[in-house]
Amino acid sequence: MYFKAMFDQGSIPVLEKVISFCEQRNRVIANNIANVDTPHYRRRDLPVAEFRAQLSSAIAHREKNNPRLFSFEPGKNVVPNALGGVNARQIVEPLNRNGYLRHDDNSVSIDREMAELSKNTLLHNAMVQILVKEFGMMQTAISEKVVK
Repeated sequence: MYFKAMFDQGSIPVLEKVISFCEQRNRVIANNIANVDTPHYRRRDLPVAEFRAQLSSAIAHREKNNPRLFSFEPGKNVVPNALGGVNARQIVEPLNRNGYLRHDDNSVSIDREMAELSKNTLLHNAMVQILVKEFGMMQTAISEKVVK
């Protein structure tokens, strides 16, 4: 009970959600890159805007109502899981003849995917570094050592 209360406060639950989402998105983007030459393959992605809206709503709700309670509500395509992360449903990009489409009806742009992979990896790494710092502060507090 005490550990659950300790880890459900502050930035830790937010970081868990973002890291979980980024990990799933990395897999989806890597799959797009792997299928760059597959005929009739449609680009897939996770609902980034929906996830951001849900996360913002949960943070605002916590700040307004109870700073000790982080409640990430399930959405249409993004739902919380039992491990503290989220499960997001892949969205298949619809066929858009005005956008990027090759002769084989593949909608994957390797340049776009590499840019998205880089942005997503940077976000993931930044969140992991913040989480490491959070646990470092907890370890310092538990061990009662003075930080120099």
